[in-house]
Amino acid sequence: QDPKQQVYIYKCDGATIDVKGKVKSIVLDACVKTNILFDSAISTCEFVNCKRMKAQTRGLCPSFVIDKTDGIVVYLSEESLGTSFVTSKSSEMNVSFPDGQDQKETPIPEQFVHKLVNGSITSDVSDLYH
Repeated sequence: QDPKQQVYIYKCDGATIDVKGKVKSIVLDACVKTNILFDSAISTCEFVNCKRMKAQTRGLCPSFVIDKTDGIVVYLSEESLGTSFVTSKSSEMNVSFPDGQDQKETPIPEQFVHKLVNGSITSDVSDLYH
């Protein structure tokens, strides 16, 4: 229940973890088929080296970091609709969010088009996602 605490979860397989109260951040490392539910994270919820994950926030989480993770669905609350996603070396990422009375799910892009323009690299989401 202390908002200064960080939650670190390592090598869970097939677990469902429910974090009550507000925490500073949550990190899941090398987990497989693990579900994480949490009330609120002040800074971030991070996934590193994971496979087939699910995450759900009941409150606020301003940022999700997904690194070297294959297969994840993030369920956002109404309060977290403005969250940001930082991803690298990951695949099969989806985000589910409330849309009126319905729940909508959309993929997080994995493919980008990079171009050299006036000496700088520009990046755009591939046309596959439009």
